[in-house]
Amino acid sequence: MLGAMPDRLLLTLDSLRWDVFCAADAPRLKALGDWKRAHAQATYTFPAHMSYFAGKLPQTLDGADHTDAVAIRFDERGRATRAKELWRLENPEAPRPAEVTLRGANIIEGFAEAGAVTIGTGAMSWFNPALAPGRVLTGAFEHYRFFDGPDHASHRSGELQRDWLLEMLDRSAGRERFVFWNVGETHYRFEYAGCPWQGERGCYGDRALSLERQRLCLEHVDPIIGEVIDRLGDDAELVLMADHGECLGEDGLWGHGFAHPMVMRVPMLVRPARSVLAGNADAA
Repeated sequence: MLGAMPDRLLLTLDSLRWDVFCAADAPRLKALGDWKRAHAQATYTFPAHMSYFAGKLPQTLDGADHTDAVAIRFDERGRATRAKELWRLENPEAPRPAEVTLRGANIIEGFAEAGAVTIGTGAMSWFNPALAPGRVLTGAFEHYRFFDGPDHASHRSGELQRDWLLEMLDRSAGRERFVFWNVGETHYRFEYAGCPWQGERGCYGDRALSLERQRLCLEHVDPIIGEVIDRLGDDAELVLMADHGECLGEDGLWGHGFAHPMVMRVPMLVRPARSVLAGNADAA
């Protein structure tokens, strides 16, 4: 057991580009803390989340604790140093600094073993538990919901996910929660429920329109995400990020699933719980 645990939220804004995040009017998300440009662990949803569920977050390469916990550096005396990870699995890696060390096949199992209620919802088809890859990603959650629909309508499920998450948080009040939320609106076709262009031809091939629509989708989900964060409270630990980025015409490329700087470049915010920060201050 980890003792008293804060609530935790791991949220992925699917395919969101760093530059689109910077350009967006997203006051709820941007007010949460210091967002950084980071490097994704993979080029598409499935392997990216396999890594994140192992505790391996995107890397900022700035030596900061929690956001750059893989790179080994050497100090002026030639001693190897590492930044501290936020969450890590007890195996298969050698021990390294971390705020929380978990047992299990993934952090979902680890937080459950430590006593947390595990709650998850995914928007992309990779999270559909009716499909084999989806069962790999979602099978460990105690409570899980995928909002299915024709023509990948689940990409536009932000409001439905919010309502379900708020219900689950009410039902689990008084217990620590680990919450996972994969947001689909920022994924191509860049649509949200009821948007003026819903059902129109996709915008690939038009760079300006693609950038605009991804930005508008982020702006749409900004207050929706804020409602869930408000319900979790000020002490909740937050890991908010894109799972990967997106090429929108760079070098003639569109989409993701291949190694390109625009695919690997993502926004990320890590805000440890106040109890964690207080413990670090006491240790210092």
